[in-house]
Amino acid sequence: MRQLARVSIPLSLVSVLASAVAGCAQDYEVIPKPVDVNPGDITDCGFTRVEDTAFYRYDCNPVFTTTGEDWADTIRGTTFLVTDVLDHPFYQLWYTGVEGTATDEFSLGYAVSAEGTDWTPNPQNPLLHEPEDRDAWDADAMDGMQVVWDPNTDQYVMLYQGYNLGGDTDWGLGAAISDDGVAWRRIESNPVVNLSEPVRGVSYCWPLGLTLGDIAGFTGYVAGATATGHCEVYRINAANVSSWTPDTDMVFPAGERGTWDDEGYASLAIADLAGDRHMFYVGFDDWEDHGTYRSAMHPFLGMATMEDGVWVRQPEIVPVNNTAEGAVSAVAARTVGTRIHLWITDDYDGVSAVGYFLYDPDAAAAEDSGEPVESDE
Repeated sequence: MRQLARVSIPLSLVSVLASAVAGCAQDYEVIPKPVDVNPGDITDCGFTRVEDTAFYRYDCNPVFTTTGEDWADTIRGTTFLVTDVLDHPFYQLWYTGVEGTATDEFSLGYAVSAEGTDWTPNPQNPLLHEPEDRDAWDADAMDGMQVVWDPNTDQYVMLYQGYNLGGDTDWGLGAAISDDGVAWRRIESNPVVNLSEPVRGVSYCWPLGLTLGDIAGFTGYVAGATATGHCEVYRINAANVSSWTPDTDMVFPAGERGTWDDEGYASLAIADLAGDRHMFYVGFDDWEDHGTYRSAMHPFLGMATMEDGVWVRQPEIVPVNNTAEGAVSAVAARTVGTRIHLWITDDYDGVSAVGYFLYDPDAAAAEDSGEPVESDE
């Protein structure tokens, strides 16, 4: 049985950011230093601390449900990037959507935002459709997307999960590239990894994250399972967009038996803050069987930090979930100045939608000490 999850988590071509909103030709300056804008100063609503944690919830969540586009009645998956433009963070969002109640048709859309809460769809949407060939390996879905900007090749690179549930169930990782974030093309060597067959005893489940390599190429994270059946975290490395090699050395195990994340992970995002690495992940403890595939049940958000080269998990669930049974399906995280911005897909009154959160240890520490929380201005 295949394991499958419907998951919804750099410098950029700044000239594209102008045309993405209005199609006008306008020059922008790329700021090489990190910016630090207090989101509460530019958003319509404020942020409220989540219990006694360092997480802050946007008071007007959700920030992204649907766009009103007739081809995207339902949003299946999302991925985000943040770019520094004119000393201000600029937000980019790619998403797959389906029209009406379609289950085997999808398209890719793109939207931008000045503050991470109000999103403007690109007028050229939809950008990429399901293959015309219904026998194609990714004819039924494109989800779990991960996007990075590669400065070495001056292009965006997207890694995604695709599958075709007909026949023998084709299932794999695909890659697509774009010069501007709008015009995408699948690479000819897709799927770059065949997920239908195990690699040296590891059966890979779905993509979890994607970053640039330390020198060149890319480092991705995928969920993979051995005989235990738990979808734990493995790396996938690429010298270039066409050549991806799964690594069979597991880098983050599932939680201990009986814990809330003991079956593994459906999504993760890694962000650096003040020299420390943070992993935000969606963990789960059970499966739902759909016949030809199965999906994660009871997913919640967790966090881990890198200590001496090893990921150390925080044992408790991060209490940002909207439902008691758990319906968190994806997380994206980007560092902007002294905070990590997070977009967390969850259940909002029966609808899958994206909420906006901040991880701000400095503000939390100031509150706990009774000191006034200063504005960044």
